[in-house]
Amino acid sequence: MPRRPRLGTGGLAYHVLIRRVGRLSLFSKPADYPGFEKVLLEAHERTGMRIAAYCLMPTHWHLMLLPGRDGGPAGWSVTHTYF
Repeated sequence: MPRRPRLGTGGLAYHVLIRRVGRLSLFSKPADYPGFEKVLLEAHERTGMRIAAYCLMPTHWHLMLLPGRDGGPAGWSVTHTYF
């Protein structure tokens, strides 16, 4: 059963973690890392959400997002589209 959508509450930090099934590699070559950073920048510019910190590893990545007063990280689904 799918989970209910979360309400975005401004002023809270969100920790986002993405890992592939079977702990397979997300980034197959070094050039994938700058490409993902470009996608993060585009998502930031589109949504205005601040990226407080991030960590990219071969099998997964972490984001610490700081939304504005009235929104959560729902608009960041673009990162799942590319990676």
